[in-house]
Amino acid sequence: MSTSVAKAPAPPSPPSASRRERLAVVVADKLLQLLESLPEQRALELAAGLCRAWARLGGPRTQVARVNLRIAFPTWSEAQREAVLVRSFENIGRSVAEFARLGRLGPEALRERVRIEGLEHVEAARAQSKTGGILAITGHFGSWEMLAAAMAAHGYPFVAVQKPRESPLLDAVVERYRRSGGAEFLARGNAALAVMSSLAEGKAVAILYDQDAPKDEGVFVPFFGRLASTRDGPVKIALRARAPVLPVFLHRVGNTSTHVAHFRAPIPMVRGQGMTIDEAVRENARRMTQAIEDEIRLAPDHWNWVHRRWKTQPPGEPPPPDY
Repeated sequence: MSTSVAKAPAPPSPPSASRRERLAVVVADKLLQLLESLPEQRALELAAGLCRAWARLGGPRTQVARVNLRIAFPTWSEAQREAVLVRSFENIGRSVAEFARLGRLGPEALRERVRIEGLEHVEAARAQSKTGGILAITGHFGSWEMLAAAMAAHGYPFVAVQKPRESPLLDAVVERYRRSGGAEFLARGNAALAVMSSLAEGKAVAILYDQDAPKDEGVFVPFFGRLASTRDGPVKIALRARAPVLPVFLHRVGNTSTHVAHFRAPIPMVRGQGMTIDEAVRENARRMTQAIEDEIRLAPDHWNWVHRRWKTQPPGEPPPPDY
């Protein structure tokens, strides 16, 4: 049976928030409230339609998405890439609607909506770990915000590491809905010790591993054939904790509100083996990034193409045009 979770009122606006920022956050909050209040199918259709129109009318970040698709699939026709772009935005819309409605879903409803495949890989990873702790990597793929809540409902809770947004106001709104799903979260940036502690306690820690990293926080590894700055922190944590790294991705079934969480085999991590520490970190980051790319190739319309994944480039190399 579905349950409704009462939400606390939004926190007061900080003095530094601009009028434009406050207005954008109010609009986002009202939209989430609307999607939460509508019948489920209507909410999904409305959100998918709005994002489809956004893609076709060339809204903000659609050009970035088109550039990314050209980098990833240079041999495809423009029509093929455009079709994936539109379906990707539709997926974002449906995922936002599901995110808004997380608080209305109890564990039973989540178990009905999300089936798990590959649990043998979870058991294999736990068997490799001295403490039972594992590092799960995923991306902005499918209905990614639902993943942690669904795993908790199935009895496989994750501690999810999240990236704070530039707007504290928007962060507060997102946090309110995110917590309603019942998952445990850590803020990225100051989370290293907490992640190490969670792994030592035998917990599964989930990290989104598909975004650009500043040069002082990452290493350059190939992603769809082009070097991309990729965070080295998760690799160093996995090596230090001797924690297996396990990819997991949530796939939507058609245009429905049902999903399959696919656990992939643990990534073979190199630990020394004649390499320097820096070389081992780079090689493991490459392997983890390859796992993300492999999954995107399986379902390119599931990934969020609007992120500037190739923004940070090696010295002397410019970012892609129109970024």
